[in-house]
Amino acid sequence: MPRPARRNRPRASGRRLYSAEPPPPPPVAPERRAFSIGWVLLPLRLFLGGTFIYAGIQKLSDPGFLQVGSRTYIGAQLQGFAAHSPIGGLLGWIAANLAVEIGLLVIAVELIVGLAVLVGFHTRAFAVAGAAVNLLFFFSATWDVTPYFLGSDSIYAVAWITLAIGGDGGVWVLADRWRAAVDAPVDERRRSALLQLGGAAVAAIWVLGLLPRARASTALSALTPTGSPTPNASTPGPVTPGASPSSSSAPTATAPPGAVRVGTLADLQRQGSLTYQDPKSGDPAVAVDLGNNRIVAYDAVCTHAGCTVQYDPSQRVLFCPCHGAAFDPTQNAAVLQGPAPTPLASLTVTVGPDGNVYAAGS
Repeated sequence: MPRPARRNRPRASGRRLYSAEPPPPPPVAPERRAFSIGWVLLPLRLFLGGTFIYAGIQKLSDPGFLQVGSRTYIGAQLQGFAAHSPIGGLLGWIAANLAVEIGLLVIAVELIVGLAVLVGFHTRAFAVAGAAVNLLFFFSATWDVTPYFLGSDSIYAVAWITLAIGGDGGVWVLADRWRAAVDAPVDERRRSALLQLGGAAVAAIWVLGLLPRARASTALSALTPTGSPTPNASTPGPVTPGASPSSSSAPTATAPPGAVRVGTLADLQRQGSLTYQDPKSGDPAVAVDLGNNRIVAYDAVCTHAGCTVQYDPSQRVLFCPCHGAAFDPTQNAAVLQGPAPTPLASLTVTVGPDGNVYAAGS
């Protein structure tokens, strides 16, 4: 009887036999990947869009933004930026010839870009426009801010570039037809080029932020006030900004009519400054002791973007913590360092015989 055919079986060699590798997981659909990116970038998109709309409305509601001679006039701001910007020549020319037109253009661009990004209309294209706007502000308004991470415009530019790379992913778009661009086949070469371009732009902004600011350092070297107050050991009488008290001024018997008490002269001399609210304008204000019975006071609203300036007793300057502007209190708050375009407004304070400092009231 014939024997059944023997099957060839693998010999046991002490090694475990493995089956073929499992198949790779199916690729993620482009629509699903884009949708996920859209949700991840949604908070950034809402913040950037809302901020641009707010910035445009703020400029539009400021009656002095387009008014020649006002403290917030766009032309005066551009002139102030020009003194410290690497594109100062261009800014100076625009300030002299096209200030109002550029101001209107900035308002329109901020409103249009902010609205388009919020509703998801060509998000990538308008994100590029937003990055361009903040890069322009970086080269003008906040170029002097050091270290760079204290300036907001470079950070905003990087955020816009990130949104331009990722897009909205079809999340929270207000019309179905806008999804055609999201659902279209992905061009890998275009995506790679976009990533490389975006990465290069971010790297360039970082390098520019680290570059030394020659003009800023020059301004900072002059922060030590050059004014030399006239020594006067007499009892302080009424004091006006920018002038030493007169030795012949007799102290008033009472506080000036309508004056508001700021603090004591002893506190002012010990601290170097006193902050208060100007009773006339309601703005924050600061009184500074320059020594030798000389006291000055200024409106503390920075002439650049409205932040409140502070007094640094170590360097004896008034500085803006938002964008790095510096003012010399001994020289009528003259601008030592931009981006502030004009000096701070001077205020009047008096010292009464009771040792208190008073601000002139209405």
